[in-house]
Amino acid sequence: MKILKNYFYTMSYQVIAIILPFITVPYISRVLGAEAVGINSYTTAIITYFVMIANVGLTLYGNRTISYLRESMEERSQKFWEIVFIKWIMAAVSLILFTIFILIYKKYSEFLFWQSLQILGAAVDISWFFTGLEDFKKTVTRNIIIKIVSAMLIFTCVKSPSDLALYIIIVAGSNLVGNITMWTYMRKLLVPIDWKELAIYVHFLPVFLLFIPQLANQLFMTINKLLLGNLSSISQTGYFDNADKIVRLLLTAITSVGTVIFPRLANSFKKGDSKSVEHFLKLSFDAVNLISIPIAFGLIAISKPFSAIYFGKEFSGIEVVVSILAIELIFMGWSTVLGNQFLVAIDKVKGLTVSVTVATIVLLISSLLLVPVYGAAGAAFTSAFGEFTIAIVQILYVRRYIKLKPVFSGLYKFFVAGVLMLISCYVVSLFNISNNFLSIVVQVAIGGITYLMTLLILKPDILNIEKLKETFLSKC
Repeated sequence: MKILKNYFYTMSYQVIAIILPFITVPYISRVLGAEAVGINSYTTAIITYFVMIANVGLTLYGNRTISYLRESMEERSQKFWEIVFIKWIMAAVSLILFTIFILIYKKYSEFLFWQSLQILGAAVDISWFFTGLEDFKKTVTRNIIIKIVSAMLIFTCVKSPSDLALYIIIVAGSNLVGNITMWTYMRKLLVPIDWKELAIYVHFLPVFLLFIPQLANQLFMTINKLLLGNLSSISQTGYFDNADKIVRLLLTAITSVGTVIFPRLANSFKKGDSKSVEHFLKLSFDAVNLISIPIAFGLIAISKPFSAIYFGKEFSGIEVVVSILAIELIFMGWSTVLGNQFLVAIDKVKGLTVSVTVATIVLLISSLLLVPVYGAAGAAFTSAFGEFTIAIVQILYVRRYIKLKPVFSGLYKFFVAGVLMLISCYVVSLFNISNNFLSIVVQVAIGGITYLMTLLILKPDILNIEKLKETFLSKC
């Protein structure tokens, strides 16, 4: 039953993580404007690389390591400090490199300086330790409090485009403070160790192997924002960033399943329980499809009235970008399960590295062709195609280690339900409801009912109550 409990905690946070940005993003879009939003997006894309150097693959590695050793307090205490010391060393290296960069580049230096609070936040981030222990209550409670306080500060303090620096400080600083508070729990979770026995060097190779796919993935995620800022306009960067934020927010609801199941999958693999590994992979994949397909198709259906309400007149036309990016939610869900969960859990990260590297090359070539001509819409298309590429390459790798036919067996049921939902929403839109909010409510209601009724008829495995009872009573 622990998985159900952890999923409840995670979903509680995801609800807050989705609701609060849905409130703050339209406010920020109107208060800061397209140009300031674009500057924030551009500088965030840059600082992300330095944050990645500070993390250097340690979040996933730490999660997996603690999952393997969670039964032994002595072993996990030693591994914790070994990983933390590597984090601090890499954070120092990152800050030095950032200082050199900001002295040379100089563009948007004020905003980049405040963005560097994210590097310090990464240095003290130990959420991976609690995830490895499957202790989600502490991280969820911390995250919810930080999100609420951050939102309150944004509404209270950010009033005009001149407050962009203050907005960056609030967002980056709240994350730093939240990460520091997690250290207050550590006295009860660790035991004293012999500092002379610390073996930091043994972690370098596995951490580096995990760092490579994260580097490629980060390049994949930020390259369009960097290209838009240089080959198109800073306003088009703002268009893409706002649309991308919506997709990333919705992605949190999709990936929350994997966050909960990953430690159990990794632990099952460590114990050599291949049947449980296959079982949890199937469960996670079905759950992701159950959520991602209606979200993607639903967002496409309501993109026009939603964008008009959410972003305002200054972002007119952004619904096209939103609709294109919505498609990638399905493929991002697949790659979360196949790559970030399965391949990492069984320590086969080469497939993860290759998939993202190939997709990044595809993205770069297509973006150089489309972004100068089509701006944010072109960037959205290349991003969706890149996510599709990642998913396909990972499928080819995963099939080497597990039979994928059972995993994909019920996929068509979710797609049939999603297509029928999209058709029903389109029929509703033909009535030309003048009120955008009412149009959204009616389409969501009709589409949701259509999706659920179709699934009740098709009966995918994840909705089989008897199988779910067996799952959570025997394995959880």
